[in-house]
Amino acid sequence: MKKLLIAAALTFASITFNAQENFTVKMSVKVEGLPEEYAGMAENDVVNYMKGEKSKTEVTSMMMSQIIVNDGEKTTTLMEQMGNKTGWVLTKAEMEAEEKEAESKKTAKPKIEYIDEKKTIAGYECLKAVVTQTGKDKKEVKTTVWYTDKIKQPNTFPKGKRGMMGGPDLSELKGFPMETEMAMNNQGMDMKVISTVTEVLTSAIDDNVFKVSTDGYKMMSYKELKEQMKKESAE
Repeated sequence: MKKLLIAAALTFASITFNAQENFTVKMSVKVEGLPEEYAGMAENDVVNYMKGEKSKTEVTSMMMSQIIVNDGEKTTTLMEQMGNKTGWVLTKAEMEAEEKEAESKKTAKPKIEYIDEKKTIAGYECLKAVVTQTGKDKKEVKTTVWYTDKIKQPNTFPKGKRGMMGGPDLSELKGFPMETEMAMNNQGMDMKVISTVTEVLTSAIDDNVFKVSTDGYKMMSYKELKEQMKKESAE
């Protein structure tokens, strides 16, 4: 349960920008319907930074924190949870390999219904869409999205695998998701994950923002991470 909730929240939280301008984007990610023992994961504060090819995402909640930094060649992820510090690196070559693997498996693309409704979020006029993803169990999961075409879509995760952490695949969406709402069921419990952009800044970002230290973290390669996740899913 704990890993699933972290994954679902971070799916929406770890969105970064792929543009040449400077962007600092603040978001809130909330998970409704959690049992009391997981209340610490119900609210996550997120800050995204983007400058050219560089991007950084900071996620914090009562029970965990995560930093994701992309320098155009590799993505470094650092996570601290309950005193445990772990991290891993995804290289550009590994990302390209993941894209080829996704293409070979020909994963069904989500159905996107564009709706003629508008609302303003953090100063940006947004349009509505409903994304329907069919899972391996043949069940449909619908996500309501409000998006803007004024900000480009993310390019941090491999194409076709942006939903690999438990959330929807939004890679085909015609814009950047400013607000998402996804209903999910786990072990008979109905939950809802809501992500909302609260502020967008376009002021210059210092290069030091994208420098992180891995001191104190147990680092692993992306290959080792995949092997660990495969082992844990089999338990």
